[in-house]
Amino acid sequence: MKFSCSFFRLLSLENLIRRAPLVVVAVAALLGITFADMASWPGPGLISITFAIFSLILWRKQRASATILTGGALAAAGFATLHYQRCHEINAFPLATELQKREFIEISGKGWIADRVTTGRRSVSTKLHLQTIRIRGVEVPCDHRVPVWIQEKKTGLVYGERVEFSGLLRPLDRAKAPGGFDPASFYYRESGSLARLEVRKGDLLKRLPGNAGSQTVRLAQKLRDHFEKGLFSGMKSEDLPYARLIAAMSLGARENTPEDLEEAFQRSGTMHLFAVSGLHVGVVAGIFFGGLLLCRVPRRTAVLIVIPLILFYAVLTGLRPSAMRAALMLSIVLASFTVKEQPRLLNSLALAALLLLGFDTQQLFLPGFQLSFSVLLFIALFAGPLQEKLSFPWLTDPFIPKTLRGPLKRTKDRFVTGLAMTLAVSLVSWLGSLGLLVWHFQSFAPVGVLANIFMVPLASLVVTLAVFSIACFSLHGIWISSLINQLNVGLTIFLTGLAQFFGTLPGAYQNSGSIDQNPKPASDTITLDVMGERGGSAMLLTFPERERTRRSLWMIDPGGSETYRRQMLPLLRTRAVNRLDALVLTHGDIDHIGEAPTVLSHFQPDLLFESSLPNRSPVYPEIDQLANDLAIERIVLARGQRLSPYPDATLRVLSPHREAPGRLADDRAVVLLLQFGEMSLLLTSDAGFETEKNLLNAGVDLSADVWIRGQHIETPSTLPAFVDAVSPQLVISSSADFPTTQQIPPSLRGILEEKKVPLLELNRTGVITLSLTKNGIQIDPFAEPANFIHLKTKSFPKK
Repeated sequence: MKFSCSFFRLLSLENLIRRAPLVVVAVAALLGITFADMASWPGPGLISITFAIFSLILWRKQRASATILTGGALAAAGFATLHYQRCHEINAFPLATELQKREFIEISGKGWIADRVTTGRRSVSTKLHLQTIRIRGVEVPCDHRVPVWIQEKKTGLVYGERVEFSGLLRPLDRAKAPGGFDPASFYYRESGSLARLEVRKGDLLKRLPGNAGSQTVRLAQKLRDHFEKGLFSGMKSEDLPYARLIAAMSLGARENTPEDLEEAFQRSGTMHLFAVSGLHVGVVAGIFFGGLLLCRVPRRTAVLIVIPLILFYAVLTGLRPSAMRAALMLSIVLASFTVKEQPRLLNSLALAALLLLGFDTQQLFLPGFQLSFSVLLFIALFAGPLQEKLSFPWLTDPFIPKTLRGPLKRTKDRFVTGLAMTLAVSLVSWLGSLGLLVWHFQSFAPVGVLANIFMVPLASLVVTLAVFSIACFSLHGIWISSLINQLNVGLTIFLTGLAQFFGTLPGAYQNSGSIDQNPKPASDTITLDVMGERGGSAMLLTFPERERTRRSLWMIDPGGSETYRRQMLPLLRTRAVNRLDALVLTHGDIDHIGEAPTVLSHFQPDLLFESSLPNRSPVYPEIDQLANDLAIERIVLARGQRLSPYPDATLRVLSPHREAPGRLADDRAVVLLLQFGEMSLLLTSDAGFETEKNLLNAGVDLSADVWIRGQHIETPSTLPAFVDAVSPQLVISSSADFPTTQQIPPSLRGILEEKKVPLLELNRTGVITLSLTKNGIQIDPFAEPANFIHLKTKSFPKK
């Protein structure tokens, strides 16, 4: 009762205005930005009028409150105007109209490298600040920042370098899967970008004399590169993944962090340890402050020295939004000590929000901004009262004077208070992020409450050791730096082991689903989701609930890394899938089964279906080991088998056959025919000419309403007789612009065009959802909803 009363007193308007007046101003600013973003330009005016009327009512009795509310009205109007101007500047890009029509435009121009350059195996990517562009011979000045992909591996490009270029400007892609990453929305908010520039082989990319951008950022990036070398000094090749993990935690260098390590932290609810934020900035500030005090620098002077150092540390991390928010927030709190004022966390939080939004109002719509301030708000409101609630029963009677308490009781009280605060902060932080994690990512990790208690102190120690290693390396104490690095790698291995342990506990990580993108299918509808990236493919087959039986989920190939992480995993989250009933592996192509070990480990299917022919994929030994360890029942597939996963639904296995073992993995692919009532789907995976010829010679009934196919690496499908035998109403195919082996054969395109059979390409449509009833199929391409198709049964019955 005491806890709830104090909380409601805190939230009362009068008390809030008295204790944290900037909170009212910040809330008004958020409302103004939100209304302006909704294109409700009269919105700021209405907010201002509302606040003004309310202020006049309070003026006679509570003039201070009326003044604060008037300031809120001005903040609402001012920030709404700022946001409106920012959006207008972005949309004033000379090619905005063409990009809105989804047109691709050949351009040339001049600009400068506006971000850190990330180097891949055959290409590089960064951001380019466009200063002038030339279109059809006309040079136009502009002020626009775009992500850029450079096909040739250019070395030596650095932040601030001026370049002359030519290339293809294309609209940013939309999300290709429910709950998937939306490049168009993200880059519009994050850097005000409307397009992506591709500098292909043969296009111009020439360095120009002079530099642009911030000298401070350029210096910070050079220092970060130097510090990264320090963290890697003395490392063996097998330790490099953990050294990169340390660099990500201490310097924000996440570009080369192994995905499997990041995933372990994500599933344990400790992914925030990767983002340089309040924890990391606090540790670095503590080291600086402690060092200055050891040097007998006065506290007030030490604070004035630490503030610019932590702000520069935020720049050092690459101006990561989370680092900037934390550094600004801590600077405000420290600054209050210099003027001998007791810092008020809510006021400091509001001031930090106002300063950040004043710099860029678009940050309000980024998940990182929302999560940071939501968590800090919950800590400010609930951590203290909850800590008192948890520790009170275990503390020494407060009426006993401290002078009468022995050393043992004082030690016990300090331990109980610290433990209670740790638990309280962990719990309220998790609660503060829960709603936003479910909203933005359709998942959450209940185990994070427990995992953070153990892992946050260890992560703090990792960052501390990294700082000392960097300091020793910079002072030419390389052997000391190497020794610290080896110790830190051992600690990081232990930290990763804890993340893996917590992440594998029952119920540790849950996909929560999305209300708007997870409609409940009809009781007589089977759903097949088809997806693919760069020639790979994956499918999710869902059989609806029946009386006393839950829905059944079969995954047909999980896909390679890109297909799984960009499309399959977001789909599983939006569908609230936490367990699979079966996993079908069609063949050994890494772009089809590369993520099978991940699926087996996280979703633990009851059944594993695989080809009767040998699987020589490099990932198969791990699949085999996991299936045995998890005691998953395994079923071998060969021609002639019939599976009945649902009433009136049959899965017929058409290939492989022991008499046609096949030379390549694509020749040994499992071919399936799904029949439900009068409708059927033919799934040929990457089967090519040899498999199609064998099926035709065997006289197998291939007729299907929809043909779902992939690309054979050497001999793709070109048989008109096979198309005639299938006689599809629609063809869905994986494809890619590069490499050429993943392109749809022109001969097949010609056959389909001649027969007037629609062709949907997965690299353009994103996830395609097929909803099967006994007499029809509804096809919904996620990225191209206008291409909605409804098929009805053919005139002849299925055999």
